[in-house]
Amino acid sequence: MNASRFLSADIDQAHSANVNHLREQALQIVHDSLKANPQLHDDAVVSILHDFEEMGPDTLLKQLRTYSLVLDALKKKNGYQEIQSHLANLLRIGINKVDTNALDALTVGRDAVQVDVNGKSTIIGSLYSEFVTILTLVKESRETEQQLVAIEKLIERRNDDNLQAVSHSFKIPIYDTGKVTLLIEKFLDNRGNFIRHQFDPMLDELSKHGNHAFQLMWCYFKAARGRANRVPFLNAMQHLISRINRPKHALRFLLTDFSRHPEEVEVSDRNAIMLANILLRTYNKELDVDIEMTPEEVLNVRKGLDKDMVHYARFRIDSVEYRFVTKIHAIHRRLIALLNDPAPGNPLPSIRHLLYLEREIFIFLALMSGKTAHTILISALAEYGDVQSGIYRHIRSESYIPVFLQHLKIIVRGIGRVGTPDDVRRLQKIGESGLPLSRFNGSVDNRRSVARTMEWIENIIRNLQSTESEVT
Repeated sequence: MNASRFLSADIDQAHSANVNHLREQALQIVHDSLKANPQLHDDAVVSILHDFEEMGPDTLLKQLRTYSLVLDALKKKNGYQEIQSHLANLLRIGINKVDTNALDALTVGRDAVQVDVNGKSTIIGSLYSEFVTILTLVKESRETEQQLVAIEKLIERRNDDNLQAVSHSFKIPIYDTGKVTLLIEKFLDNRGNFIRHQFDPMLDELSKHGNHAFQLMWCYFKAARGRANRVPFLNAMQHLISRINRPKHALRFLLTDFSRHPEEVEVSDRNAIMLANILLRTYNKELDVDIEMTPEEVLNVRKGLDKDMVHYARFRIDSVEYRFVTKIHAIHRRLIALLNDPAPGNPLPSIRHLLYLEREIFIFLALMSGKTAHTILISALAEYGDVQSGIYRHIRSESYIPVFLQHLKIIVRGIGRVGTPDDVRRLQKIGESGLPLSRFNGSVDNRRSVARTMEWIENIIRNLQSTESEVT
C-alpha cells in the first residue's frame, strides 16, 4: 500500500482492480512453476480465483490446504517469495467474506490450524507464519463480535443463560463473570449513564480482575445507551488502565475492536484510540483530569513511552495494515461526504467528531511509528497541507479551517518523529504552501497556526538532513 494520497477523496482504492492484479500475478507463477503437477496446478487456479464470499468450513479448509500445498511445492523455485506475498494478500482481503460458521470452526495454533467440519477435525501443520497471523487476527475480531453481542443480551436481560454466554465468550469463570458484571452494573443507572461516585469505591476490586474487568467495561461502555456522561466513564477506564498488570491484552482488545469492521465508522472508535494512546505511555499527567482528547503535548514524549507497548502496537498495526488502512480511509471518506453535504443534519458521528477521531489516530501513529504509521502520516500531510487539492476545497470546509490547521501541525510533528530523509522534499513542498494557507480565511489565529507549523517544518527538515549527513 504505497499510495501517498490514499486519504484524498479523489483517490479510489480500486479494491477490485488490486485483487485482480494479485490474482493475475499469482496465476502467472502457478502456470510457470506447476506444469509438472497438473492436479495441484488446477486446484491452485481454482483457489486463487475464489473470492471467499460466504465460504463455509469445508471450502475454507480446502482453500487453506491448497495454499499450503502450493507453497510447499514452490519452496525451492523462483517466484516463491512472490507467491507467498500474493497468497497472503488474497487471504487477508478475502477472509472477512467467509461465513461466520467457517470462522467458528477454525482453531489457530502456533504454526497450525484446525478446521472442524461435520464433527471431523482436520489439522494443517507447518502453516506459513503470515497465514497464521492473518487467521489469528480475524479470529480475534470474531471473538470480539461475539463478546459485544453477549454483553448486549445481558444488559437487556440478566439471567443464567446470558451470563453463561458472557462467561463463554470472554473465557472467564462464571463466578468471576457474575461478580465483575454486577460491579459494573452498580455504577450504571437504568438509562446506561455512568455514576462516578459509585465507581471509585469499586476500583480496587475491579483492578483484581485486570484485563477481564477492562474488556467487560469497554463492552458495557459501547452498549450503554446513556451518552451524556461518556467522558467520566472514559476517565474511569483510564484509572483502571493504570492498575492493569498486563496492558498488552487491553491494547490488543481495543485495536481488534477498532479494526473489526474496517468499512464502518462508530462513535466509540475515537474512545478506543484515545485509550490506546494512554496505553502507549508510562505516565499520563492527565489521569486525574477529565479530558475529551489526547493533549498535543504527548508528541514531546519519548522517554515516557512504554517501549514494549509501542513495539507491540507497531506489530499489531503492521500485521493488519490492509484492515487498518481501510478503516482510516473509511473514516476520511465519511468526513469528506459530510463536508460536501450542504445540509447534513445531525449525523453520528458528526464532522467534528470525525475530525477529533482523525486527530487521535495521527497522535497514535506518531507515538507508535513504523511502516504503516509513516505511510498514513505522509498521506495525511498531502491532504491537510495542500490548499488546491486537499481537504480545504469542500463545501463546508471553511467552517473547520482552524481544526484542519491544527491537524496539519500534529501531522507535521508526527512526521518529525517517524520521518526519513526521503520525506524532506514532501515537507519542503508543504512549506511552500505557507503563504496560501495563511491567506485562506486568514484570521489572526489561523495565520499564527500556519506560522508555527512552518517553523516545525523547517526544524524537522534540518533534523532529517542532519540525520542523512550522519549516515553518509
